[in-house]
Amino acid sequence: MKKLNPAEPQRTVHEDYTEITPSNTLRARALVRSHKGQAETFDMIARAEKALEALAPNFNEWMLSEVKRLSEHFEVFDASVKDADDYKSFFMVAHDVRGQAMQFGYPIAGHLASGLCDVLQNRSSVPVPPVILRRYVEAISSIVRSGVKDEANATALELARQLGRIVAEYRKESAPDVPAPVDAANVTSA
Repeated sequence: MKKLNPAEPQRTVHEDYTEITPSNTLRARALVRSHKGQAETFDMIARAEKALEALAPNFNEWMLSEVKRLSEHFEVFDASVKDADDYKSFFMVAHDVRGQAMQFGYPIAGHLASGLCDVLQNRSSVPVPPVILRRYVEAISSIVRSGVKDEANATALELARQLGRIVAEYRKESAPDVPAPVDAANVTSA
């Protein structure tokens, strides 16, 4: 491979102007080293895991912050006219909580947030009363504030099952063709 020299720009002098064309060093700058094999891959994974462990003490604080954000967005949503933008905004926050809960070690809260996302996504076929949305937010908040990270926590599992059952029954009465939310209705212990 030819090594590019960051040479002087090329100059073309015309009668009334000079055209300056800079040298093309993009290839040299974009050159990516390939890793040296499996040992380097394992080393990169070990460094990433070490960095993740260093961040782990912050997970609880970050999750509490996300839950507070979810509660605040629900209060704004509940007081709004509940148009498409209101639903979208609330859904985005619930979606963030779903991802963060799973990442930060709150699997049951993640399942509940997934159920909330499902209810919000299917609102056009089965609009649910805001009280059901409020129960989801309260359940997620309660689980995170209590620090429930164990997937086998009987109280949290029962809470998730009951919310899933309520939504399934409501959907069955309102729109029998719409399936129950998968994550919230089918939470099982590990």
